[in-house]
Amino acid sequence: MEQQMKRIAVVGGAGYLGSVLCAHLVNQGFEVVSIDAHWFGDGALRPLREHPCFNSFKIDVPHGDEVLPHLRGCEAVIWAAGLVGDPACDLDIGFTYGCNYRSALTVANICKWLGIRRFIFASSCSVYGRANSETIHFSEDSATYPLSFYARDKLACEKAIRALTDDSFHPSILRLSTLFGWSDRMRFDLVVNLLTARACRGEMLEIYGGIQRRPFLHVKDAARAFATVLSSDTSLISNKIFNVGGDVNNHCISDIADLVFSSIPGVRVKFMSEAADLRDYHVDFSKIAATLGYEIEFTVAHGIAEIQQRMSEANGINIGDPVYVNEKRTRQLISESWKNSRPLQSSVAELVGSAA
Repeated sequence: MEQQMKRIAVVGGAGYLGSVLCAHLVNQGFEVVSIDAHWFGDGALRPLREHPCFNSFKIDVPHGDEVLPHLRGCEAVIWAAGLVGDPACDLDIGFTYGCNYRSALTVANICKWLGIRRFIFASSCSVYGRANSETIHFSEDSATYPLSFYARDKLACEKAIRALTDDSFHPSILRLSTLFGWSDRMRFDLVVNLLTARACRGEMLEIYGGIQRRPFLHVKDAARAFATVLSSDTSLISNKIFNVGGDVNNHCISDIADLVFSSIPGVRVKFMSEAADLRDYHVDFSKIAATLGYEIEFTVAHGIAEIQQRMSEANGINIGDPVYVNEKRTRQLISESWKNSRPLQSSVAELVGSAA
């Protein structure tokens, strides 16, 4: 058995997933360093600020010279940063490329240069895109059919990071299901979170299509998956891809509306015939269960009940505020970058085709 790691860096530690992950790792006894640009603030890290095993640094990740000193002494680095979701990533592919592919590869190469043996990359099941007659349940060995720049970018990152593998550098790829559940850096642009929040406010739920299949994963279970990889022997995780989720949370979008209705009776639901999001897939999670013994703890129903409770406590929360919606906040960031005379859709954008 390998010696347990102590010091872990989480890049994107103030985010929806990252803040939950930092708290989980600290509770597991790790010393945690959060590196984040704080585009959505750092309020989610407030409960950890006085903890002796936690440090937080506000750094724009593309500045590798600023990141490097804070990675020294770390035994593993987790990438949970970058732009997330199709709408946000489609706004400006140059901006997305800089925040995602270029930044992730910069950090991965710094880790390798520093001799940090473990690097865990948060990817997405979105890379599977859409089921077809040959593939209904996607495993890690299935062909991928990415439908968006976000998904293609994730695949490009996976390929480039895995290419760095050698005897001293051991990356792992976690393809996360669509996240849900409460985080202190909350997101209301995720389907379970959004539908539940709208139901709590008495709003009409609009379901586009509804028959699209999707795997879902509670943000706390996502955090547990990273911790599971950290505690696993290198031989089990080196250069490996794992789908993260559970069979019980493979749902159609219409199922989510039904679950919300069951938890919050009286909700009005309107079905639109045309699907706005064409992703349609169920995912096989047997590999992570068999290899690492990982199982989820939370169902979608648990998440809906949790959000319902938190919404009742969060008096007057504006779920449409940009701080809760990645696309809106990203639009603000892009606008600010142009105002500061730093256009991002130039030569960088031209590199995307070869990268992705």
